[in-house]
Amino acid sequence: MARKPGGRIFRTADYTVKAATDYVIAELRYDSSVVIKAKGRGGFAGPAVAETRAVALNEVLAGFDIRRVGSHFDMPEAKLAQRGTPLTAAKPRVSADYVHAGFVQVVPRRPKDAIPIAQRLARSRSVWKAYVAPRPEPATVNSGSSGGSRNFEPAQGYLHSAPNGIGATHVWPLAGGKGRKIRVCDIEGNWQFSHEDLPAGIPLIGGTLISSIDWRNHGTAVLGEMVSQPGQFGTVGIAHQARAFVHSAMIGGVFNAAGAITGAAAALGAGDVILIELHAPGPTGRYVAMQYWPDIFAAIVAATAKGITVVEAAGNGNENFQLPVYAGTGLQKDSGAIVVGAGVPPTNYFDADGFPGAGAGYSFIGVPRSRIWFSNYGKIVNVQGWGWHVTTTGYGDAQGGANENLWYTHRFAGTSSASPIVTGAVAVLQGIAKARHGVPLTPARVRKILMRTGTPQKAGPGVPVSQHIGPLPNLEKAARLI
Repeated sequence: MARKPGGRIFRTADYTVKAATDYVIAELRYDSSVVIKAKGRGGFAGPAVAETRAVALNEVLAGFDIRRVGSHFDMPEAKLAQRGTPLTAAKPRVSADYVHAGFVQVVPRRPKDAIPIAQRLARSRSVWKAYVAPRPEPATVNSGSSGGSRNFEPAQGYLHSAPNGIGATHVWPLAGGKGRKIRVCDIEGNWQFSHEDLPAGIPLIGGTLISSIDWRNHGTAVLGEMVSQPGQFGTVGIAHQARAFVHSAMIGGVFNAAGAITGAAAALGAGDVILIELHAPGPTGRYVAMQYWPDIFAAIVAATAKGITVVEAAGNGNENFQLPVYAGTGLQKDSGAIVVGAGVPPTNYFDADGFPGAGAGYSFIGVPRSRIWFSNYGKIVNVQGWGWHVTTTGYGDAQGGANENLWYTHRFAGTSSASPIVTGAVAVLQGIAKARHGVPLTPARVRKILMRTGTPQKAGPGVPVSQHIGPLPNLEKAARLI
């Protein structure tokens, strides 16, 4: 499913997960003293001063058939209890644990109850925000399948020199320049772990796999950009000596991207990289970056505070994050992540065959490094990657057949194809930093270097530079600043 440029929907595969149920995320106010009960059937409690507030919240839930109430971040009782002591002028600072302890997950037995539960909880003086959890999807726009050739590295133009590529091949000869000793975790829904061109034994840190070929193709394509292995066939990843991990956003039968980020961060350390390969419909119905939702914003802040660089797809909603509807949300605040937009690749035409609504044959999409028509944009979008014509593993339009382990594509696209390019660049820079200095760069430093040294964004027809997606990374220049 897709619509022409300027439309609302940018989706060419079915990422519906029927097993996932709608649920509510409620964020408790810092001054409420209400806590979540981790034991028993869950619910709210608190010291004497907050008892009436806790009772009121439990009465809201009593009006519905609730399957589960508990900590959204699955925190132990001892950490949840700290919310019973409100913040004061003498104790104004909060830890990540304190913030996370305030997020409540309410799962109704009837999905249609999620909206009224959120509305009633949001009216409580103890709740800062309550909302129905987003149903994320991979931020991609590609499809197609046919037979083809075997060696696809020459088609990976994003590896090559600036201004067309990111210059990965220039820094590979440097110590650490292939991402050695860096761990990269991709957050989405499924992967073809047995693909011939991916490293063996990629660990699933947490979550459950979504049984869908569309999710599986998407995850496989993302990994291929970053860590596919060099050789006589297939593709080669930007940071092919980095160690890959994955974490599904499906946790306990619901989408919980915040929980996936937190789980990934627990397994990683300073210098490692988390990639959020998801977007979801926001308040206007268009896809937006996941940090719009407060629980996900809080999880990203905590991960970057640990020294982990978080790379996040801006999403494919053709949306301006500076609109008033996003005021005060994560789309106008700095989470510490590197937010990635999609730019036009070196050719300003793309093969539209198999992409509904885009036209027959080859279609014009703009000037190289200008914003591609579906990419979101705004001040929080830091850098761009190729938004079309990305050659990688999966899908089967470049090489198909009955064996999914041999599939390759020339058409991976969207902020989904752009974000792994940037993630690979981050892993390369951190590998170089560790090799040179023994310690990695901070997430803020990595982001600053990529923005400062990248090849600038260009204007195109109907897409001025003011529709900000940032520069395309230039690793050759970036490596000089480490």
